[in-house]
Amino acid sequence: MSGLGTAIETLAALRKERPVDDDVNKVWYLRQNRLFREATEEGIIENQHLFTMCEMPRGTLVFDAGESDRIIYFVKRGTVRIVRQTPDGKDVTVALLGPGDLFGEESLFDRRARTTHAVVLEDALLCTSRADDLFALLSRDPALALNVAKVLSERLDDAQSTMEDLAYARVADRIEHLYHKLAVEHGVPVKGGLRIEVRLTHADVASLVGSTRETVSLEIAKLVELGRLRVEGRTVIIPKEVLS
Repeated sequence: MSGLGTAIETLAALRKERPVDDDVNKVWYLRQNRLFREATEEGIIENQHLFTMCEMPRGTLVFDAGESDRIIYFVKRGTVRIVRQTPDGKDVTVALLGPGDLFGEESLFDRRARTTHAVVLEDALLCTSRADDLFALLSRDPALALNVAKVLSERLDDAQSTMEDLAYARVADRIEHLYHKLAVEHGVPVKGGLRIEVRLTHADVASLVGSTRETVSLEIAKLVELGRLRVEGRTVIIPKEVLS
């Protein structure tokens, strides 16, 4: 792998998982996931045995391209990056996922090996389920199946938007669009704007917007000078006047 940042490359081989056994917490976290929107408390409790919770530190390689473990993952806390490698060996980030998101869902529908790899970007609490168990649950509950369809549709919309950005937008516009999207999904209100909780290196941003680290560094400096972004240490803040 390349282009994932020094910290991720150093830790990517780790697969440390600490199970979380508190059933009350498990039910609460499942209730927050978009898959279980409108599901009854009784239904979640009845099926909680299908899910296992585990904590994974930043840099953990959740799964790699070529694997065929057929496990579905739900993000309860933290951030996970989904990466696809191009034929010339370049890593391209196709999604940044946070609480409420699921990934690895392609295992629900076929037994082909994975075509992406997933890396924990910020310490994460994940919930896992075997694909066969989840598929059986979806077959019994049309509402849950519809929620999965909605998630997949949103994922396709995001991919199309990203492709349009890469094809037509200037690098500066791509960077600003990325940070606005992150602000919506991972922003925390602070004085004067929204602070983005996900910490990305310039190499990470370059992977997300289809550019180089050097170009991204230059364009971010210009955006800061124009007042479109504020950078405090490794934290990025979207100014309130830009959001309005």
